Amino acid sequence: MEASFFPSIVAFIWIGILLMLGTYLRAKVPFLQRILFPASLIGGLIGFVLINAGWLGVPTTEGWKAIDQAPFGTLTFHLFAFGFVGIGFLESAQKTDNSKVVLRGALWIALLFTMMFCIQALLGKGIFAAWANLFGGQFETVNGYLLGAGFTQGPGQTLAYASIWENTYKTANAINTGLAFAAVGFLVAGLVGVPLALYGLKKGWAACEDGKGLPRCLLRGLRDEGDNPSCAFSTTHPANIDSFGFHMGLMAATYGLAYLVAVAWTLYAPQALRGLGFGMLFFWGMLVAMGVRKFMKARRINTLLDNETCHRITNMTVDFMICSVFMGIQFSTLQDILIPFGLSIIVATVITLALCLWFGRRSPEYGFERCLALFGYCTGTAASGLLLLRIADPEFRTPVAVEIGAMNVCLLFIFDTTVTLSMPFAPREGFPLAWIFLGIAVGIPIIMYFLKLIRKPAL
Repeated sequence: MEASFFPSIVAFIWIGILLMLGTYLRAKVPFLQRILFPASLIGGLIGFVLINAGWLGVPTTEGWKAIDQAPFGTLTFHLFAFGFVGIGFLESAQKTDNSKVVLRGALWIALLFTMMFCIQALLGKGIFAAWANLFGGQFETVNGYLLGAGFTQGPGQTLAYASIWENTYKTANAINTGLAFAAVGFLVAGLVGVPLALYGLKKGWAACEDGKGLPRCLLRGLRDEGDNPSCAFSTTHPANIDSFGFHMGLMAATYGLAYLVAVAWTLYAPQALRGLGFGMLFFWGMLVAMGVRKFMKARRINTLLDNETCHRITNMTVDFMICSVFMGIQFSTLQDILIPFGLSIIVATVITLALCLWFGRRSPEYGFERCLALFGYCTGTAASGLLLLRIADPEFRTPVAVEIGAMNVCLLFIFDTTVTLSMPFAPREGFPLAWIFLGIAVGIPIIMYFLKLIRKPAL
């Protein structure tokens, strides 16, 4: 029985320990509060140091047994895919009095998000290729494209692409490089995004600045006694099945259906596309969940689904995934690309910041708030964008928070049909990925100009 703990259960336990440590440090260390680092990021950074020093493991009856990065990479992949099942079950209940503004803002963010992905990917690929040509090195230059995925889409989707590359095209170190890009992206969102938000407030750029500052609970990351809003509603009777257990069971069963879709795709899709089977498991999970939700609605049993419960489960997977991604990175395999890796991060950060500010100044409305949300989204995740937005708009009085949610509808048509379906084929000989990305990066500003999404500078 003792052997059953290793390695997956031990990895899960360590994530839990580090999340608790991160929560404690966020509540006690003023510096971490000033830069608003979440507990998952703090714990993940500590875990990265510990596991690469060889200090993570578990005591056994035969002595200390160390653990490596492999199980954390596996957990990251499945936590990400499972979270997309939760996203598929979500049904937006947010409304606004000005739907035209929200639609315009959602389209503005979605178009620029897609453009940023392409620019970052081209920068990464270009710097990797230039370094290899000038100074040599035994590394795959195609892995530079993962800078765009790591920064804009986060670790889970980056891991999905990298898994396809390694399994189908035998691209060396794609997973480790992609996870490293995603991990550093979270750091950039906090270390650059938070000072940007505070600077903008000082300059009076915020549309709804109230001068109250950030609430204590946001800084500490913990709520005080008496300040405990409800976060979910029960849809089942606990004498039968707990409501949280019902939702977890439904999501697990749906994940199983997504697994069957992946198996069927791998068996029956054209040979060149079979790598998408399990590599796109997150996408199948979301689609199947949306189908199950529509079926439940047609059968009039959709009242069993609580939106907040699905939302909380999804957020939980994100917390565990962010912490896990840092411990899935093997530092020794990054040493050959350390300089081009660092250069690509610096250049991408500077250009992303400059573009966010340039387009934010020319946004039809709420330019600073949209700039912050876009920068957080294009370096971390949607949660990073919301966190930066909350600094400038603590009560979410502007519609930008709603626009962040609505942008996903736009992305289904703008982004997934182009970038997401192109990235898996990047290592394929002759595939024109660079030209696709270049066309998107050049075309989007032109489209925005004709849609009147670029106005005269306001900030």
